[in-house]
Amino acid sequence: MIRTVLVDDERPALKALEHLLSQYPNVEIAGSFTDIEKALKLIKSGNIHLLFLDIDMPKQNGIEFAKKIHRQNSNIEIVFVTAYQQFAVDAFEVKAIDYVMKPVSKKRLDSTIERLARNSQAVNCLAVSQNQTDFLNQLLTKTNIDPEAALLQAAELGINFAKPFSIYFLLPIEGNKQARTSFISKLVSDPGFMAWETPHGIGILDYTITAPNNAKELELANAETIKTIAAGYFPEKKVILGIAEYNPNLESFADRYVQARNTAVIAARMVAHSAVYHFLDSCFLPVLDQYINNHNRDVLIDRTIGKILEYDRLNSTDLFPTMEQIFFNNSLQEGANTLFVHYKTIVFRKQSIEKVLGISLNSFSGRTMLGVALTIYYLKNIPVLSDD
Repeated sequence: MIRTVLVDDERPALKALEHLLSQYPNVEIAGSFTDIEKALKLIKSGNIHLLFLDIDMPKQNGIEFAKKIHRQNSNIEIVFVTAYQQFAVDAFEVKAIDYVMKPVSKKRLDSTIERLARNSQAVNCLAVSQNQTDFLNQLLTKTNIDPEAALLQAAELGINFAKPFSIYFLLPIEGNKQARTSFISKLVSDPGFMAWETPHGIGILDYTITAPNNAKELELANAETIKTIAAGYFPEKKVILGIAEYNPNLESFADRYVQARNTAVIAARMVAHSAVYHFLDSCFLPVLDQYINNHNRDVLIDRTIGKILEYDRLNSTDLFPTMEQIFFNNSLQEGANTLFVHYKTIVFRKQSIEKVLGISLNSFSGRTMLGVALTIYYLKNIPVLSDD
């Protein structure tokens, strides 16, 4: 039921509108007012969904009143009713759902109510989607999941946890909020997928893979398809997908998400183009995974990465990005090409890094320690998505 308030300084106009609206079974008139302040009291105290509002009134302009209402409750839909066309632009600037000219006809009102119904359906869909997102993100923070309770709550929200699923994490570099929302809507239109926005990217559940024997190959193929779809929503942006190890147990949901996310985060640092990476192919990440939250990680970072970052800050140098390219490329020449610097420049920077850290980048122990520190540094500093 759409609870509605009518405001017009002309009582005959109110009576006419009341008569027309009484013919709609889904509309309940909560109050009719010629006095704006009395209407405001009801709007503040009641569960009001819709406001029919005259614009040209003696005590207060309807446009200004609408702005006041939206400051208090932005969910109330507003329909302006007026005898003057010149207010139309101002009316839609306060996000009115419709602008109806007097005298109001039944045919014109049909159009307004139909538009309101469509808008309400869209709002309901958004509410369901938000509830699903909140539920899934809450699961990511739980170390112990009650499978029965999670299955029941998921079913109530339209999420199928009864079937096995693969978990992917999509990292759209610099993708804006609208692009992410549109991409998620596109993906969930396929019943084989579930997608939601997490604090750091987009989580994806793939229900199409049910056989663990060749799960990895199928996951890589499906992720490539998703990457192609994502490219249409994030044009000219690097899109990275990380894939978690296949595990049908719901209890491992949070751990698998972290696997997929961390794989994508590391891959994003290593490659300059869109790519798909599997957790099991991410070098020593499976080994490091269990140590990521160890309290000694900060000590390791401070003694290695921290020294380089501090040196760059004090001396306006670029040793940190140089160190990254030394690790990510097969040779110093490739690193120099990536950084657009001369070969001798990267050799000099390498020597400076070794001097600052007191270790050799040519030694197995030196490269291993820095590689571990660099990986943990990336995973500790995962950027949070913005709404821009």
